[in-house]
Amino acid sequence: MPDRPLDMTALLNGCIDTPNLELSWTEALWDSKLFGAPVLQIQTMAVRGNAARTDISPFVDALQRSGACLSSCRLSHDRLNESFLLEDIGFRFIEMAYQPELALSAEGPHQGSLEVHAATEADLPAILDIAGSAFGNERFHMDPRLSSKLGDIRYQNWVRSSLAHPTQRLHAISDGSQIVAFFITEEQANGTCYWHLTAVAPAAQGKGYGRRSWETMIAHAHRLGSRRIQTCIVARNHRVLNLYARLGFHFPPPLTTFHWVRPR
Repeated sequence: MPDRPLDMTALLNGCIDTPNLELSWTEALWDSKLFGAPVLQIQTMAVRGNAARTDISPFVDALQRSGACLSSCRLSHDRLNESFLLEDIGFRFIEMAYQPELALSAEGPHQGSLEVHAATEADLPAILDIAGSAFGNERFHMDPRLSSKLGDIRYQNWVRSSLAHPTQRLHAISDGSQIVAFFITEEQANGTCYWHLTAVAPAAQGKGYGRRSWETMIAHAHRLGSRRIQTCIVARNHRVLNLYARLGFHFPPPLTTFHWVRPR
């Protein structure tokens, strides 16, 4: 990364709170390391008045002076004033995402047909192979201004870090000795089992392992005492969208994601 000026912390982590605009942002440290330059993530955004375009200038200044290569923002689908403002300063729509939810009944589902266990170092090579090849619909792969290879590395880094993560858990799903899928999950205080990252090995796709893996992990969440499951998927991944629908998941209103990428 380039040398950072003394005021870099304020540029990378800031907020705007005026009668016209509320906006806060932080540095996405994980992605900054991946890209070799600052990556900023908008945390909150609300247009309050007609002069929001003027009041957003400190954030535009932060993008330029920090040397940021990428910034992202995720909004509720109906926040059109906010999306228009983002487009005014160079952001582009990338994806629509859903957060499917499944309430787990007291009796629970039947035991899944595959084996699931906490992944170990011995499982890591097989899971890293899946993480580096199974994704293609997500924002880092679909934005034509970004290298899809960085998206693969990003998910592989996530898998590596999950082995030692304080709250996230990496699970290997197997059919006999073959690992066919993996899940990164987190048990939250409100009784929700959150599925952060899920994938079926490309070689196992189209053979029914998707539904069997998901059913196995639903049963696993019930055994852990979870009351519900929640996750996030992109709308363009229609096959997985249909899978969640068939499994009885409920779909709240969608979210939209926007990227700003520094021009080359």
